[in-house]
Amino acid sequence: MRPPPSRYKVVERGRRLEVIDTRTGAPVVRAPAPSSPSRKQSGAGIDSDVLVTRRWYDDKAPRAIRINYATRARLLNLRWGIAIAVAMLVGLSFLFWPLAVFLVVALVAGPKLRAQLRAGSTSWLDGLDQAA
Repeated sequence: MRPPPSRYKVVERGRRLEVIDTRTGAPVVRAPAPSSPSRKQSGAGIDSDVLVTRRWYDDKAPRAIRINYATRARLLNLRWGIAIAVAMLVGLSFLFWPLAVFLVVALVAGPKLRAQLRAGSTSWLDGLDQAA
């Protein structure tokens, strides 16, 4: 049993290989390359050196805080502090697991506590904004 003839054949023309479509007799035209995704334009001159705050953790949101060397160092220290606090909370939750469940429920359910935490983060962001 013989396979059907191939639709395409390769020929050499002028020391170059060309693929010919045997149905049309013309060289195969390559499909156009897909257009590159358009890069999202940053709004209002905001770039990677700007921290834009959100309402859930900042009472004065939305605001744009410029990040310079000093504020970047403070944010790096904050990130390390949060990582250590999360590691300690995970360790304590393994030791005192029922208490950890009640603590999470109290943090999520208490609007007064959330308002106090938001006010604290707002004042910290005010200091960060003045340092910039």
